[in-house]
Amino acid sequence: MESREFIRIIILSALIIGAQSCQAPTASEYSGVITTTTTTTSTGQSFASGTKAIKVITSNNSTTGSFYPLPAALPVVTPIPTLYPGYDGSTTYNPGISATRYYDVDDTLSSKPNWLLDVQMGVTSVTAAAAACAKFGDSSAIYDVNDFFRVSEVDCAVGQNGTGAATDSVFARIVLNRDTTYIGTAENLLIQIEYQASGLHLNSDGDETAMEDNFDQLWKVYWNSTLGVASPPKPFSVFIPPNYSACLQSGTRVVGAPGNCTGATYRGSPVRVRQIIIPLSALTTASVIQISRVHSRISQPANVLNRYVTSYCTGAGATNSPLCLGVVIRSITLMRI
Repeated sequence: MESREFIRIIILSALIIGAQSCQAPTASEYSGVITTTTTTTSTGQSFASGTKAIKVITSNNSTTGSFYPLPAALPVVTPIPTLYPGYDGSTTYNPGISATRYYDVDDTLSSKPNWLLDVQMGVTSVTAAAAACAKFGDSSAIYDVNDFFRVSEVDCAVGQNGTGAATDSVFARIVLNRDTTYIGTAENLLIQIEYQASGLHLNSDGDETAMEDNFDQLWKVYWNSTLGVASPPKPFSVFIPPNYSACLQSGTRVVGAPGNCTGATYRGSPVRVRQIIIPLSALTTASVIQISRVHSRISQPANVLNRYVTSYCTGAGATNSPLCLGVVIRSITLMRI
């Protein structure tokens, strides 16, 4: 019995020692070595419920467009509305024309989801008046584009150039509600744009010192945490170029007679789709995505050999034609991914 009791004591001692050896060391034993890991629990959702995708048809068509009816006058610089990011009671921004109707991806009418505050198109005229850089086109010019949002570079003065800021004149702007019950912390935004882009060259000819000055037209994608002008926008990517059609043959830069983009030489532009993924999960404050027209060579005050003259796009019937040198945006689809 004594030997059995002795064996039992040895086993119990071994178990106690083993258990102690599995315990975390104390600060007195390993002073200056121990690190503490803190586990936090986020109150937000990784993937929120609700509408996953919404489409804006960038037209003022009375039955199928998202921008009907148009306002009677251009929006003016105004204080940021209280629901929008950046509101402080006084900061101003340049608003665009806001979408009034939203669609499912199958083009059936839908309602604006709670994660989307606004989709705006920046216009320089709400009518079909001549000399309008950005507007919703109609048949007032033979080669204009009916109903859809279009930008005709021949009508864009130097003053229309943008920087991605809240005061830009020509843009597409998406304003999000970043409440994590609407857009989860792990979600990102896929923007699909259906558009046409025409230039006088398909690509750069490389004669300007600054690389971006070689583009017939330049649009960029920006993101920001506010609509306010005090917070500088962050450039994310280039939207245009590439262009998909050109009026001049073989990239020639010889200044020719008016009407190079009319009649037999008028080419128009095919419709293309561009997808842009905005990594919202990497920047939790990003609430404003803006696609801005930055500049084009046709309006640069430079030596005539280093830019294009407006006569290329102002021949008979070609006035105000974005399909000579410009952009038509036909739809913008937003998808939470």
